[in-house]
Order: sequence, then structure tokens, then C-alpha cells
Amino acid sequence: MWSYLINGIELYSDRKSFGLGVDTVRNLWILLHFRDLKIKNKTIYYQVDNGVRQRKNTNHPVRKMVKKHSNTSELLRYLSDKPYQIRHLELEFTNGWKIKQRPFIELRFYTNSTKERDSLIASLLKIAGQGPIDVSRLDSNYSYYFKSHNELVKVDPEGLPLPDEFWSEEKVSKWKKDYDDLHRANEDEDSEGIPF
Repeated sequence: MWSYLINGIELYSDRKSFGLGVDTVRNLWILLHFRDLKIKNKTIYYQVDNGVRQRKNTNHPVRKMVKKHSNTSELLRYLSDKPYQIRHLELEFTNGWKIKQRPFIELRFYTNSTKERDSLIASLLKIAGQGPIDVSRLDSNYSYYFKSHNELVKVDPEGLPLPDEFWSEEKVSKWKKDYDDLHRANEDEDSEGIPF
């Protein structure tokens, strides 16, 4: 069985940001799409991994990268020659966009407007050979997975939306209460009819 380059998508509540399910170990090359953007700030933590040549008991420390790079093309060229596992990556560009990595599973993209977000989603899906999709039909804060190259399925259609970093503390507190209530109700339903 094979999988898609982009296996899922989630839109965030600020209407300018989104996450894509991507294997970030093998597919950091997707950042070449941003090769012309100038890097304003970056935070990268890495760990040396020499693969099969590394002794079993060797555990290299996680280090913060201090070397400067002006754009993602330079950064990726530098990383391509290094035996690094990227443990944490955040890039901020001079145009206001940001990219954050959730290690191994997701890249999060932050743009300046809904129009830029939608255009970037379309471009990245095209690069991956997937899409097109109608972003306006997706609900914010719900995860979707790709059933085919352009067919999305909501992961938990009956569940609650997932909190994101843009939610207020009050909204997160209410979500936690609703989540607890929902799961308590589900546990009560599951226990009905079971003799004790």
C-alpha cells in the first residue's frame, strides 16, 4: 500500500493558517517551494544521526543551529550534506509568513490572509500531485485525511473541533469541559447493558 505526499489537512481558526500532514523526515524538500523568500528568523534544533555507521549506544546531544542562512534554498542545501535529524524547525520570512514543524508528522503554515492561505494550499497540493480541493467546504479546527488525491474525509465528524494556538484561554477551558462531558456520556452509554 502506498500513501500520498500530503496525507491530511487542518485549517486553523485565524483563517490564515493551516497544517499539512507530511512526513517531515523524508519530505523537507517541500520547503524548496519557499526558496525565494528571505528568512527573517529561524529556530532549528537537530541531532546527529549517522545511521548504520553509528554505534548502537551512541546518543548525540540535541543542539540548536546557529549558522545563518538567508533563504530556504541555502538552508536545505546545507542540511542535505549533514547527517542531521531535525527535531524542531521554525522559519519566519520577511513577508510575514511562518512555517513550523511538528516533528515527523506535520508542517504548519502561517500566512497573512485567507486568500494567501488558499493560494498556498492549492500550490502545495499541485506540487504533491494532489487536489484540487474546495477549501471553503472545510470546517476550521477539524482534521481531514486524503482518501484519494482530491477526496477529503473528516476524521471525527461527530466530535468537537480541535483547539489551536489562536483560541483564548476561556474558549479552551470551555472546550475541555465539553470534551469531558462528551466522553463521560460515551462511557455511560458503553456501560449500559453490561451486567455487573
